[in-house]
Amino acid sequence: MRFLGHPVHPMLVHFPITLWTIAVIAHVASAVGVLEAADKIARISNSAGLIMALFAMVTGGHELRTIDGRSKAMQVATWHMLLMAAAWFCFVAALILHLLPGSGRSLSLDCALAGFLLMIAGAWLGGRLVYDLGVAVKDRGEPPKIEIAD
Repeated sequence: MRFLGHPVHPMLVHFPITLWTIAVIAHVASAVGVLEAADKIARISNSAGLIMALFAMVTGGHELRTIDGRSKAMQVATWHMLLMAAAWFCFVAALILHLLPGSGRSLSLDCALAGFLLMIAGAWLGGRLVYDLGVAVKDRGEPPKIEIAD
């Protein structure tokens, strides 16, 4: 899926990564009692990250169709997709547990941390798809020369 010639999936993935990172920081801040609004920040950023991740997953699924099913890129893409889906489910669990009273809060932090680690691994594989394997790259030739007028 492209917008003005650019793949949409890489445009969207930054949102859940940023929002989930904020959610994890807020979960930790809440656990140590540093910030009174941390619970609300964790809940809102986690929720927004889940929604934006759905858009990223749909566009990533569309990109997946362009990869040769027998290629190394497809193997990496499959692991990328599995790790990111697992991260998404961890953040869903973190949100649900966050809303429960009592011990749900500490389990929520555990799920958010697990989701964060899965997200990092999945994002690394996503970068590998583009930078090492050239997925969604138009031309792998020389970069264009940009002339700057005086």
